[in-house]
Amino acid sequence: MSEAFPRPTIGLSQLLTEAGLDAGSAIRVTGPGALPALLWLCRRGYENVGCLQAGVRAPAGEADALLAAHTASGEWLEALLDAGPHVQPGGVVIVQTRPSVGGAAAARIFHRHGFDLVRRLPGAHRDVLVARRAPPLQRAA
Repeated sequence: MSEAFPRPTIGLSQLLTEAGLDAGSAIRVTGPGALPALLWLCRRGYENVGCLQAGVRAPAGEADALLAAHTASGEWLEALLDAGPHVQPGGVVIVQTRPSVGGAAAARIFHRHGFDLVRRLPGAHRDVLVARRAPPLQRAA
């Protein structure tokens, strides 16, 4: 797990850019705050955004990113990923959690579901986590 903290605060636009996402990336938003997040993305020029109902399995490989617009508990994050994978291999899940869920606990949850925790931005009341879906294993010839 990489924990790079170049600045104490970072905006969502910059976080999306650093995760390799641009205006044409397929981004799905889920959680109770999905509608405001969806509108925010649309107003900033993201062209391929949509809502994903929590608990509904998304077609594999459809999205480049899943943004969880909700402060996730460990149980909520586990349930979200159980309904996944939501994103294609190499895609990212961005979620905010309480600090008690961040770090090692979140890394274990993500790992069990085929994701690597690649970024953790700590905050006073919430951490923002970015996890990348691991590519499928290459079969030996």
